[in-house]
Amino acid sequence: MEPADEPYLPGDIVHILREEDSEGLAHRFGCEVLAVSEADNIDDYTYTLYSFGLERVLSTDYNHSRLYPSPRGYQNITEFLGEGHVQGERLLGKFKRPDLEMIDECLTVVDKQEDATKDWINELRKEDVDRINSVFAELVLLYQLRTAYGNECVSLNAHVGKKDFDLRLTVDGEDVWIEVTKPDFTDALSDGFAMGFSKTTQNSIDRKLKRKFKKARDSAPEDAVLILGIYYEEQNNQNFAMERWLDQEYYDVGEICDGWLSYTHLTNTQIGYQSFTNAGKRCRSLFEEML
Repeated sequence: MEPADEPYLPGDIVHILREEDSEGLAHRFGCEVLAVSEADNIDDYTYTLYSFGLERVLSTDYNHSRLYPSPRGYQNITEFLGEGHVQGERLLGKFKRPDLEMIDECLTVVDKQEDATKDWINELRKEDVDRINSVFAELVLLYQLRTAYGNECVSLNAHVGKKDFDLRLTVDGEDVWIEVTKPDFTDALSDGFAMGFSKTTQNSIDRKLKRKFKKARDSAPEDAVLILGIYYEEQNNQNFAMERWLDQEYYDVGEICDGWLSYTHLTNTQIGYQSFTNAGKRCRSLFEEML
């Protein structure tokens, strides 16, 4: 990461560079420039910063050489956004440095000419943190799959009849269609942790299965394997909620979905797999490199 060529202005979003002797200790949150102290040399400019994560002004002013723009200080994110300001990029810039570093790395597997990334930009323009996280939940899984199998085996936005699935993996004679969802979770916390999260997570996945998988199962190729990719914000609690939901046996999930692949946080991806059909069991081996 490199500092900007021009001085930062009040209102700009920046991240603080990590120093070699303070690995893991550098401030991780996006910061807004509040005040600028000018100098003869641009590297000696100093800035007063407000931390979005700590929700306060930092006690230390930082030199220009210690700061880089967010999110456009990240090369791959900049290429993804393209030229000109994109509505929503300021919100993205407020994300923690480790998350943007992971997003930047995941974008290395994206072919901007071939991959359908316009929908991602449209989601970013909505300026909704939840929608941005949903986009990058899809991106993380795309990165994991293409790292394991190569770009040629994993495509974006595959069509099953009139339904679009986020990802398609064709390898070892298997045709695997994956729809990614990020169940609602954080909104439930404001209503009480113990009371809200289980039902909210369960309802989100139930809606996804009924709306997307029922019709897709009827129109999919006979040998297609339909997988639900579930991005958990809090793996232990949300996974427990879904185990309880399955135990209730509201309907036979295996009639419409062959299995689901669960994974969590952008910067600490943990992956699990559960099958509901023989085809789902057969495809478990495809994900073993990521488990």
